[in-house]
Amino acid sequence: MAELIGKTYAQALIEVAEEMGKIQQFKEELNSIYEIFNREKEFKIIFMHPKLSKNEKKDIINSVFKDRIAQQILNLIYIVIDKGREKYLMDIIEEYIELSNEKQGIVKAQAITAVPLDEEEKLKLQNKLSEKLGKTVYLENIVDEGIIGGVFVKIQDKIIDASIKGQLDRIKKNLKDI
Repeated sequence: MAELIGKTYAQALIEVAEEMGKIQQFKEELNSIYEIFNREKEFKIIFMHPKLSKNEKKDIINSVFKDRIAQQILNLIYIVIDKGREKYLMDIIEEYIELSNEKQGIVKAQAITAVPLDEEEKLKLQNKLSEKLGKTVYLENIVDEGIIGGVFVKIQDKIIDASIKGQLDRIKKNLKDI
């Protein structure tokens, strides 16, 4: 349900942003909202509180974000409040970011390594993936000593396993099949 609601509102907002040529601006503003809600837990608790009236919630949003975000985003939040769907606001933002990344040809990837990649290695891998996919890749490095060495890359629905653990697992499987 949350995913459906998130997609519906995000799709509506992305269409407005596209018409206005403000996909990136809206993404940045929604990211700011997302960060505030995640960083300021008390703010989120107050905003979600069931005893606050819709108008009180709108006043809170207005006082915090009025001159910081586009009116279209503010209006979307007002609609979310009017419909009693405040708990889905973060889902809506996440879906919007996903849709905007898709429209902008941006994909997120995770490079799992046994030791942290230095910036040069990370940039080299990111550029190689971007070149192969024909899209802009944002690479996150996650350290997991369990892979022993090499790199394990997750990108969209693809997995590239160039880890030592993966190679050992394949050798083990092949030996069992003999």
